[in-house]
Amino acid sequence: MVVDNILKKAIVLKDSMLQITSGIDVTVDNSWSMLVCVGIHQGNNRLDSILTLLNKNDLDSAEILTRSLFELAVNLAYIDKNVSERLPEYLRHGKVPMTKEEVEKLQQELGNSSQLEAWRIVPKITWKTFKSMCIDLGLDWLDEYETFFRFVSIITHAGAFTLGENYKRLLEKQTPSDSEKALVLLTALHFHLRIDEVATRVFPSQIKIEVIKKMYAECNELGNLLK
Repeated sequence: MVVDNILKKAIVLKDSMLQITSGIDVTVDNSWSMLVCVGIHQGNNRLDSILTLLNKNDLDSAEILTRSLFELAVNLAYIDKNVSERLPEYLRHGKVPMTKEEVEKLQQELGNSSQLEAWRIVPKITWKTFKSMCIDLGLDWLDEYETFFRFVSIITHAGAFTLGENYKRLLEKQTPSDSEKALVLLTALHFHLRIDEVATRVFPSQIKIEVIKKMYAECNELGNLLK
């Protein structure tokens, strides 16, 4: 299969995925379903934005958003392994009050300010180290951390490692190839499917695990054709 067709098939897969996940209604049944619902909607928006950036030949920005999608998937999958213990810890670290006492404490921290000054209460450290969550989730996740995540973190944080390649692209007025675009989009789809897998346990009547597994297989098949 030519690379152009792989990219087109990846776009079709992305559209099919969003058709399924865009149907999830905002819910307030409990904190976990609320968090997963927000995660799905964030994932959908980022996936749409990634394709928009690829269509504009902005490969770096598309990879940065794909990295963000990976972070979202890791956090949700990590919490999903032990919701009763990990979700309260995650929410409390983010200053989300879980009890009346915590609401009162947050109000005291904010004082009598008429405006919410987030910088006064924003956490200074992450709730878990990202690598430790990937280790907990297994070798596949850790491999993504050691390869994709570490490389794209250089671009995200304006590191110098990729400066030469970026300068060469500018000098030669290079645009990303269809192969590069397809790889980024399929990587983003892969991370989105991991979010969807969590969602199948929260919204089983709306997102079917069998459908997600089928999409996984199609995504992996397209990815193998790029190797």
